[in-house]
Amino acid sequence: MGYKYVIVVLGLAGMLVSAYALDVEWKLKHGGPFYKPACDSSWGSCSAVFSSEYAHILSLWGIVPKGSPLDLSLAVCGLLNYAVYCMYPTRLFGLLPKPHVLLLFISLAGVGFSCYLLYVLKFILKDFCIVCATFHAVNFSMLFFGAIPEYLNPTVHAKSKTE
Repeated sequence: MGYKYVIVVLGLAGMLVSAYALDVEWKLKHGGPFYKPACDSSWGSCSAVFSSEYAHILSLWGIVPKGSPLDLSLAVCGLLNYAVYCMYPTRLFGLLPKPHVLLLFISLAGVGFSCYLLYVLKFILKDFCIVCATFHAVNFSMLFFGAIPEYLNPTVHAKSKTE
């Protein structure tokens, strides 16, 4: 069986949370002044986080102009990232040389980015976001329960271990 199911389940969980975050972002922008997301509470506000400049990291870092079609929100980037995880067991990934190394690299990048966003959340925005915490939990779980075990003992694309 291997780690295929762990990787896919975590990828799907990340996609679901990303879809919810995207829905909240859209409703905050287009839903009117009375919309209050379920993730807003007395102990944290996802709407404050999703409305901050950090929600569009590519424009914040000056990589793309603010408001351009490539100024993707973190929710859209998350959907893309977690979709890649879901595609890991497919033949498409099997065509790549050492796909388990690529999975580990993507997962390490996700955890590194989570650490950056956790810093932003705690020390810059001084807020808590349950949706964001879920993203980070998925990222760390993918690394420790999916990517590292698959890297150490490739089972999904086993032939790539000898390449």
